[in-house]
Amino acid sequence: MNAVIDAARARPYVLGVHDCFRLACAVMEALTGVDRWPEFSGYKTKREALAKLARYGHSFEAAGDWFFGAPRLPVAQAQRGDIVAARDPLGEKHLGVCVGARVCLLLEAGLVMVALDSPLLLCAWRVD
Repeated sequence: MNAVIDAARARPYVLGVHDCFRLACAVMEALTGVDRWPEFSGYKTKREALAKLARYGHSFEAAGDWFFGAPRLPVAQAQRGDIVAARDPLGEKHLGVCVGARVCLLLEAGLVMVALDSPLLLCAWRVD
């Protein structure tokens, strides 16, 4: 997981190639050996990404329930390696990775760390 996050720091954000969802999939693969990226890849715009999400749930979070194969947890229960949903100040939703007391988010501006108790964090999914 650490190697995946370190590698993410060096690459520029590109929607559908190197974005928050791709990072979440790479971390899942590193922790479980299961590569779920091919099921969701192929989007190049925000609109295409949202259309893919809509196929799997009525909301960002519901699509996460399906994709991660686990019910949502309160953020306070997130553990290292779990996937976390966040809402940025503009209302856009993103995925991040719990790295202990912080969550690593890959945004257009780059990799950022957010405290686990941040009000921007919405829910988490356990990665086993």
